[in-house]
Amino acid sequence: MQEKGISEKEIFSELEKFSAMDTNFKKVMSSMCTIPHPIAVKAHQMFIQSNMGDPGLFLGTCEMEKQVIEMAASLLKHPNPSDAAGHLTSGGTESNIEAVYHMKARHPGDKDTKLNLVVPATAHFSFEKIANMFNIQLRKTDLDSSYRALPRSVESKIDENTIGLIGIAGNTEFGEMDPVGALSEIAQKYNLPLHIDAAFGGFVYPFLKDQNELNQFGFNLPGVTSVSMDPHKMGFSVIPAGIILFKDDSVLDHSLDKIKVKTPYLTSKFQSTLTGTRPGSAVAATYAVMKHLGREGYEKNVEHCLGLTEHLFKKLIGIKLKPKYPAINILTVEVGGVQQTTHIRRCLREQFGWYVSETKTKTALRMVLMPHVTMEDIDQFVLDLKYILENEDLECTCC
Repeated sequence: MQEKGISEKEIFSELEKFSAMDTNFKKVMSSMCTIPHPIAVKAHQMFIQSNMGDPGLFLGTCEMEKQVIEMAASLLKHPNPSDAAGHLTSGGTESNIEAVYHMKARHPGDKDTKLNLVVPATAHFSFEKIANMFNIQLRKTDLDSSYRALPRSVESKIDENTIGLIGIAGNTEFGEMDPVGALSEIAQKYNLPLHIDAAFGGFVYPFLKDQNELNQFGFNLPGVTSVSMDPHKMGFSVIPAGIILFKDDSVLDHSLDKIKVKTPYLTSKFQSTLTGTRPGSAVAATYAVMKHLGREGYEKNVEHCLGLTEHLFKKLIGIKLKPKYPAINILTVEVGGVQQTTHIRRCLREQFGWYVSETKTKTALRMVLMPHVTMEDIDQFVLDLKYILENEDLECTCC
């Protein structure tokens, strides 16, 4: 570190250079995050100093968090939203860690027993981290033709060492939702907790116009014990902002005490969240944007993103490709084998600056149609993709 500081002008000159190295979101169709809403940004700045790890100093921010949890529980069709327990996290990974921690802590197995967790084959990579952290086995289920967990496969993986079940509402690769209704019944049958990872779908599925039993994943299903959802994805909040919700305090019986620690030097007597310091600014940003948009605003946003997705779907068909019909605003299309798909993805980035990703469950290009994408962006993207497909001899070696 240098001995003397430099001027504000010099600092911001440096920051502008670093910012220029970052990717312009305009050409990003690989990320499940987007540009935060201006309301969220203003609220974030207003509460930049608040720390949820010392709640007695920030009573207003704590009240906002309580209201965010209640609003989220209402979205998830909780019969009594005020009964839901939970808090904001850094995102889906932290939320999933907490959910599985409580599953493991409640299980009566002895220390020498290898415990297991039943997850869909499409589960987010955070569950691989969790398995390593907690020394548990992941039992991955078979999938149906739409890449959703097969209930009969889920049931076949359960034994006396199973700590719980995982379902996905908006899986990372395809945006599909597992049959949560069936998983709820299985969870009840075997008296197991069921956690729904709705990091992406949590701010999508509740706002679809067509609400039916196939897109239900919340607390109206009796077997669902916890849900994670990320305001910093389709919720328009700032990064980082995640939510972990538990049906009620009874879900945490026999497990909360194992993570709860005394905090005599803070304004609270104990702390039971995974992280100590938690940014109250993310709480304020999430509260502000949820209150500002309301259900109507989120419905319009989801409708807009689905319109973008439908537009891309038709455009890809127009250049003789066969995209998978999207469940929500994630679209995949096969363009060849693994090597060819990687080559095309690299060329899209190197030649034209587009960021898309690849799926591994089946080999395909994957595009996420977030609010920052425009119809004009899609038209140009398809023209660029068509050019690459017609010029197979292009040399593209970037990442």
